[in-house]
Amino acid sequence: MDSSQNRVSATLSEQCRRQDQLDRKRMTWWIPWLFVVGLCVSALGLFTSIAWIQEGGAVRFTDIVFAFFFVFFGLCVGTWLMWPFLVKPRIVPYFAREIEPYGGKTSAAFARGRGLYREIVALEELAGALGVRPLSTFGFADDYYEQEVRWHAASEGLRTVEALRQGLDAESLATSDAARDLETLASVLRAAADDGVDFSLVLRLYKRESIQAVSTRQPRQGRFW
Repeated sequence: MDSSQNRVSATLSEQCRRQDQLDRKRMTWWIPWLFVVGLCVSALGLFTSIAWIQEGGAVRFTDIVFAFFFVFFGLCVGTWLMWPFLVKPRIVPYFAREIEPYGGKTSAAFARGRGLYREIVALEELAGALGVRPLSTFGFADDYYEQEVRWHAASEGLRTVEALRQGLDAESLATSDAARDLETLASVLRAAADDGVDFSLVLRLYKRESIQAVSTRQPRQGRFW
């Protein structure tokens, strides 16, 4: 792997760490500990209930309540602890202004991008061989994570994406996730270019996201569709 490919891998890894750290920092600190306390209290009550039942006592409503909250708080604490292992980054387009409301064709690329992330090193190498700008030159700063976004003409991104699509076709990789991501990205960038909207590429940490949370809890300079 040459220096440029090492650089893009390091850039994406650092971006993942930055986003994870800031997300954790912004989280209200006492909420996770509330779940930990709830787990401990419900566990104590559940163990007491089990001892009562083993001694011949009948199952009471409070026993069921303790069991329910033990499972509930246990899942919450487990998810909190497993958070770093649930990360499945993807690369998506980010626009200088809204092109259309969510649900239109320009929102399609926001649900994809996992293949682009997994194959980014190979795509960088392919872009170099084809003589077009690599995808990494269009990203991956994110203003929500306190970085300055550099906007690019959508037509420039479209030129790269179309070249990569043709390159993947030539290598019989047209059915890969990366190829489908490029196809979707091309259609979105084409719409942005027609409307004269600049774009950038950003990294999202999770494969699936709540659109409501993205729209209402993340104050942003740009838009995802």
